[in-house]
Amino acid sequence: MTAEAEQLRQDGHLIEKWAVGWMLLSLALWAWFGYRFLLDDDRGRFAPAEGGRALVGILALAVIPTIITAATLVYARVLFRLASRTGQKADEGS
Repeated sequence: MTAEAEQLRQDGHLIEKWAVGWMLLSLALWAWFGYRFLLDDDRGRFAPAEGGRALVGILALAVIPTIITAATLVYARVLFRLASRTGQKADEGS
């Protein structure tokens, strides 16, 4: 495997670790949203939503790291595929 392919593979592993961190943050925010949603749901269906704005804010905070997680995972997969293709081209060239 060439040095370039090895560097791409290492970068892919680093990005994958970042994705795990973002995923943990995202799961924590979704759990917080679910907890608050269930607390607000206990009042009944037609009761006024006092914490409605807070729920929307928590939902927005949960969606952002979810999107970042998906993007970093896709980027890591692209790096892994580039590393394998770079390694195959180097093997064919020798």
